[in-house]
Amino acid sequence: MSELKKAVFLGSKDLGLSILETLCNHSQNIKWTIIHPDDRKDARSNLKGFQSFARTCNLDMMISSSAEMTKQMLADLKPDIGFVCGWYWLLDSEVLSRVPNGLWGIHNSLLPKYRGGAPLVWSIINGDQVVGSSVFKISEGMDDGDILYQIIVENNKEDDASTLLRKIEEKLVAQLPEKWGQLISGIPSLLTQNDDEATYCGQRAEADGLIDWSKTASELYDFIRAQTRPYPCAFSSLNGKTVRFLKSRVHPRKYFGTPGQVLRVNDGPVIISCGGHTALEIIEVFVDGNVALPSSVLKSVQYRLG
Repeated sequence: MSELKKAVFLGSKDLGLSILETLCNHSQNIKWTIIHPDDRKDARSNLKGFQSFARTCNLDMMISSSAEMTKQMLADLKPDIGFVCGWYWLLDSEVLSRVPNGLWGIHNSLLPKYRGGAPLVWSIINGDQVVGSSVFKISEGMDDGDILYQIIVENNKEDDASTLLRKIEEKLVAQLPEKWGQLISGIPSLLTQNDDEATYCGQRAEADGLIDWSKTASELYDFIRAQTRPYPCAFSSLNGKTVRFLKSRVHPRKYFGTPGQVLRVNDGPVIISCGGHTALEIIEVFVDGNVALPSSVLKSVQYRLG
């Protein structure tokens, strides 16, 4: 690998900013330029954080509103290498060809497992005992490029999407500098993915969080914790109102009832009937833009969730 002088970061969100800070701090001989998507309508946007970091570190920063605009920006920049984290648009062969030493990115799965959309969410929904993240070279295929390194995080039963994202971020920030240093020095140890072991997952829409109360309490527990904030949350309807579920736990005993039926209401958790004669204790909900105790919303054993 020839001497690297210019690098580009394509990304957004809190994790993207943490990764950018780490890369800049450990490759100070490289001039970084930021291309940030125009994501001001996204509740998870951290555009202001990126702008502040760019001013503090005297980095050039551009905001892109389309894939075509990004192509032109890269054509003008002519970067030697790049990193992607929190990007919205497809990086096609034309984009990849403009970065001679590759665009590298983060995929929150242990590739080749869970190639595609929302990998961490799917992994939690499936009840995997471990989850992880891969730093890999972006290619024309779906998440099939060579792997620079991977981290593994235990998916404990008390974890949810937010705690696992935090654990993944901590490990990435701690371990990325050494691996990135090896990469830009031209001495990385790359792992080729085994396509025979690949699994795939589809992109998720907010509507996919609709709860099917005929599933068992254990399945729904994983379903809820996989989609809690910062994601849109698993949800159900009650008298025309959307109730989003933030925290729950599996009721320890067999419980007979109609799936979706409110079985018990008290000052603590509300118990809801699930499939297979199981029940789920609801600990925290989100209604009308506010976090609420379930007993303040699910007030009666006459209620049935849709």
